[in-house]
Amino acid sequence: MAVFIPFRKVHRAFSELDHLSDAECERYVRDAWANSPVWLGRLPRTLTVLASIMWFSGWPAGYTWLPVRRFIPLPTSTEGVLIVYVVSGVLVSGLTWLLVRDAALWWGIRREVRRSNCPKCGQSLTGLPIRTVGLGNDPANRFVRCPECGREFCLLDIGVTPRDLVPFEQRGADPRIGRLR
Repeated sequence: MAVFIPFRKVHRAFSELDHLSDAECERYVRDAWANSPVWLGRLPRTLTVLASIMWFSGWPAGYTWLPVRRFIPLPTSTEGVLIVYVVSGVLVSGLTWLLVRDAALWWGIRREVRRSNCPKCGQSLTGLPIRTVGLGNDPANRFVRCPECGREFCLLDIGVTPRDLVPFEQRGADPRIGRLR
């Protein structure tokens, strides 16, 4: 498994979304962030600030009290050491933000993918027919039956929309939409 840190199209780091278009992936990433807990959205910023504080306070202490020069080749001038200190601090902060953001996004996307699974047995409910009871489009009257455990769930109770149960390949719109009259 190759690991890389994308800067612009974060969704391209996830193999689950490879077969989707960029627009669909961006919608999926927005849904993953929106459906994730609040603390998960704040985690990258919080850990980046903590890493910066730890680095910028711990580095001078380690440089002063530990034999760092024996293990790490550092410049002999004060200005050179200061440049290494600032550049490494910026790199640590940036990489911390990118890695924590990707980990939080991976967790959010995994939650979003598993959202359409059966709450009891974990079987995917994607592609199953939705049974509607009564008239109208009342979401409380839409049900899906798990093929594995046989339990029937109201879509409203498990927090799934009918669109979540449509397979990815069938979610796209006709490219001629808007041009047909």
